[in-house]
Amino acid sequence: MRIFNRIVVVLLLVGLIALGAYTVVYSFELFGRKLSDLSTALQGFTSGVEGFASDVENGSLPILTIALLVAIALLGLVLLIMELKPPRPRRVRMQRGTYVSPDLVRDEVSSAAEETPNVLGSSTKVEAKRRPGAKVNLQADVRRGEDMSAVKSDLRERVQQHLARAGVPLSKLKLKLVEADPRQAKTRVR
Repeated sequence: MRIFNRIVVVLLLVGLIALGAYTVVYSFELFGRKLSDLSTALQGFTSGVEGFASDVENGSLPILTIALLVAIALLGLVLLIMELKPPRPRRVRMQRGTYVSPDLVRDEVSSAAEETPNVLGSSTKVEAKRRPGAKVNLQADVRRGEDMSAVKSDLRERVQQHLARAGVPLSKLKLKLVEADPRQAKTRVR
């Protein structure tokens, strides 16, 4: 959202610079431009605005124009809500104002997953939340033919215990087990 705001501000500043340049040119009558020429050029624009305003007052706007105005109003409302929403935190909140980086949590979860028997490899995604704790998505590679429910419960327990020992609260743990060939695993087969 901040990028969108920067683009809007840049466009506004470019418009103000152009308006200032026109003001200087017409005020000092540079390049043969006179202030009286500006009023005739703006007359067509002001008559168009007056015609639009009278159509609005009379209620005789085309349906396409009404739809466009409603879409612009909804877009403005959505952008306002997105701007007022606070940004997602970058650090994982622990207890009483202490924070850790998501990389540290990712390393802790990966080490707990590697200690689990029957897990050949893993990949972890960590997302910080506004409340204490982290949302962890863990994908573990398991040998074909293993009891998936037993491996999943063992892995969940080990990760939760490991993070509890490290003092990192866990907000949500999502596990996904994938059957893999041990010869293509990242870690050595046990």
